[in-house]
Amino acid sequence: MSADSGVLEKEILALYQEPVIGSGYANTYGEQNLVALVEKYRSLPSGDMGFMAEMVTAFSTSTDLSASYISVGVLHALGMEEQVNAAYAWAETQESAQSIAHHFDIGKSLADHFIS
Repeated sequence: MSADSGVLEKEILALYQEPVIGSGYANTYGEQNLVALVEKYRSLPSGDMGFMAEMVTAFSTSTDLSASYISVGVLHALGMEEQVNAAYAWAETQESAQSIAHHFDIGKSLADHFIS
């Protein structure tokens, strides 16, 4: 990973963490995080888009539920349905599969509502 990739990685991680999901009415389900991540992706040069897509795809199968459902929402908003389907397939292998899939549905709904 280049030095620039390290900076980009930190920027992406910050967008997952700020604002804190559920910390207020404006970000109850992470809608601001999702919008910021999609905007970040769309602002990147094509080479960096691939790096970010790999990061978001990796987070879509994270045991950190907030990171995974926000990631699925981002992937859905960006039209990366193959990665979304892979995340749902991963969820089916988890102990709380229904809960995870339900959260993924929330992420996709947020993307449909907040991303143009």
